[in-house]
Amino acid sequence: MSEREFDVIVLGAGPAGATAATVLARQGRRVLLLDRAKFPRKVPCGGWLTGLAEPFLSELGLNTKKVLTNPFRDVTFHSADFEKQSAPKIDRDFGFMIDRAAFDSALVDLAQKAGAQFKSEHEIHDLKLNESGVQVFHPDGSSHSARLLVLATGRSAAWLDTIGVARARGDAAILNAQVEATIPKKNAPKTPHVSVALGLDGGASFGLIGLTKDRLVITVNWRGEADAVIRTLIYLCRSAHEAGVAPMDLSNFAVSAPVIKSPAAVALDMDTHVGKHALVVGDAGGFVSAASNEGIYPAMWSAKIAAEVIHNALDSKYVQDELMQFNTMWRMAMADHLRSPHTDVRFLLPLIFSNQPMADRMGAAFFFGENI
Repeated sequence: MSEREFDVIVLGAGPAGATAATVLARQGRRVLLLDRAKFPRKVPCGGWLTGLAEPFLSELGLNTKKVLTNPFRDVTFHSADFEKQSAPKIDRDFGFMIDRAAFDSALVDLAQKAGAQFKSEHEIHDLKLNESGVQVFHPDGSSHSARLLVLATGRSAAWLDTIGVARARGDAAILNAQVEATIPKKNAPKTPHVSVALGLDGGASFGLIGLTKDRLVITVNWRGEADAVIRTLIYLCRSAHEAGVAPMDLSNFAVSAPVIKSPAAVALDMDTHVGKHALVVGDAGGFVSAASNEGIYPAMWSAKIAAEVIHNALDSKYVQDELMQFNTMWRMAMADHLRSPHTDVRFLLPLIFSNQPMADRMGAAFFFGENI
């Protein structure tokens, strides 16, 4: 095999891409991490991260005291009309409210400290695969080459067709719409709090209201027709405020909120995440929890597994065969976390608000990906 400029090019510097770059660079691999955006960048996101991520981030080498500053144990489930409520109980943090721009920047800094080269504002104009590796081309005519590629391009799923990975057809898409605002100090809670409005469509659609000392985030996760998403977000903003769950009514902002398609659990419907000289991770590969639509932790988890596979592949005579191991490895590790609870939420709703053990189990399913 001819010598290449890099061992691995990682497209996309979100949590998945930065994680893959960090792990590979620490293993002595020559890594180029590319992103089309200027950092720090704002990303549409629910603004929270499962509590499962803390030991993962510590192992990765991230200073969790700086980035996980808003842990929450105060969680309330609400009925769609906010008439009923229940509070699941656990003996650990459910998760963390995060500043996504700061979180992503911290991960990119970690990758660079590990030895990866990072280039922001680098759009990819073309991508070519040949027998010896990959080559990416930029609009200014410059290019970079590597033996292997990690595709971590987020929800856009750009370049999947180019590397020979088919998009999943799957079920109806989950749609997200979100608004956020700064909270006046007089309305700020003493500790971060998360409220989840269940059954917004009578089924699996839900809303999430996240509160920290200075920020309010309201998100709708909708499993239905697109034209109902904004109406539901407006309703959620008003109802949460009227019920005293949200200190401000953000319905005026909800009118113009962007609607984004989520790839929740799409990974489970894809035949493969292995392309020619390439692996697909993160949102691009559908590594998002179906129960809660939380995608940061699964994105990083998938990238860590991919980095381990790539490290072994780079030392093998049979590179493509080694890459194929990724399909088996991530399914064995992650499938249970990604899939929806094995029960119809509609039948659970009455029990969640009348039975404490069921509320606890729903909390574990929603925030930790456990099966009900």
